[in-house]
Amino acid sequence: MQKIFKIVVLWFFVCSCYAQTSEDKLTQLLLNIKTFEANFTQTIKDKNSRLIQQTFGKIYLERPGKFRWQVTKPNAQLIIANGNKLWVYDPDLQQVTIQHFSQATNQTPAYLLSDNNLNLAHNFNIKQTPQISQIANAEVFNLTPKEHDAMFSSIRLTFINKQIRQMELQDNMGHFTSILFGNVKMGEKLSNNLFEFTAPPNVDVLDETKKRQ
Repeated sequence: MQKIFKIVVLWFFVCSCYAQTSEDKLTQLLLNIKTFEANFTQTIKDKNSRLIQQTFGKIYLERPGKFRWQVTKPNAQLIIANGNKLWVYDPDLQQVTIQHFSQATNQTPAYLLSDNNLNLAHNFNIKQTPQISQIANAEVFNLTPKEHDAMFSSIRLTFINKQIRQMELQDNMGHFTSILFGNVKMGEKLSNNLFEFTAPPNVDVLDETKKRQ
């Protein structure tokens, strides 16, 4: 009798594991990212695979709704969100634009990495794909937006050892963007100052939040 009980428990455990959907796996991996810090290399190519732009920088992220995307080269740029406001600062133009931070853009990578209430199945068709490379502990997911007017036609996420290491995005014009993350740190405390912005002197401020009040 005890042997039968053990077999039943084992069978239930195995079935439960197989019952986990791609959405469940991806949601768990994404929500495990409470704080995130990494270097990034972003490469953008046109539909003919010709290089359009390559940028390097640093990303900081804290759920919910806080992120800092800091391009260091070739041309500096800074994008900061604190859950309420979004700042886009261009030092070369000496200009900063302030907008309301909205999580209504549920089709974007920012939503995947910053929202606490992920409902992936509502916004995407999700498929976990076999990893053809020899990298151990790699998990790859393809996301196709359900909305026809979404910003991206497909998103591909690669995790290694439960850490996100690459995002690949294709827009409706056929442009391909690859973002590689290196020196990844997860779960470490981040300063709130990373997610706030004060415009330097002599910088033009375009505050679009005031237009909506």
